[in-house]
Amino acid sequence: MENLNIIKGLYAVTPEEKDSSVLSSQVESCIKGGARLIQYRAKTLSKIEHKEQARKVKIVCDFYKVPLIINDDIELCRILDADGVHLGEDDDSLEKARLILGPSKIIGSSCYNSIERVIKAVDKGATYIALGACFPTTTKPNAPRAPLDFIALVLKEFKIPVVAIGGINLENIELLINEGVNCVALINNLFKAKDIEGTARQFSSLININEEL
Repeated sequence: MENLNIIKGLYAVTPEEKDSSVLSSQVESCIKGGARLIQYRAKTLSKIEHKEQARKVKIVCDFYKVPLIINDDIELCRILDADGVHLGEDDDSLEKARLILGPSKIIGSSCYNSIERVIKAVDKGATYIALGACFPTTTKPNAPRAPLDFIALVLKEFKIPVVAIGGINLENIELLINEGVNCVALINNLFKAKDIEGTARQFSSLININEEL
């Protein structure tokens, strides 16, 4: 698996959803609509519920051959043999993740709006970095903002895949596309849509057009 070529297109990040059947169905709709990556993210479930729900999501991802990234939990990624892990500011280190998971797994790092974190992530061998929040977001209303000029600077100066996240919708995504972004992560504006598959298809078509330019 060539990880650098995987980090593009629509990156669907799961919301809090206690019903695993509902979440699995939503993930399938995202994939049918063109999502190229799925991140399993759950903060409110018990450890057992978390593991079992992640396992069910992985079944869907494996069926469609779409990479599954586990948010924050290196050990769960190892147990499930998921495709990778995404680490935030307060999570375990990139070095620890690489040591446990090995050289072939995807490791993403949230860099927010910090050039220092970008440099560190690149130096420590992250597969990709996430920048944001790009726009106001209800998921993390107090999240630091990563303005468009910052994203453009990172894309220009660093040879690492960039994932834009935070408040991205069909009205503002072209601002990111115009800066050269070709991977966007969505939570609420995808999973709360009345037609998840159709919404995923709309986002995917816009991002994929940019990829072809």
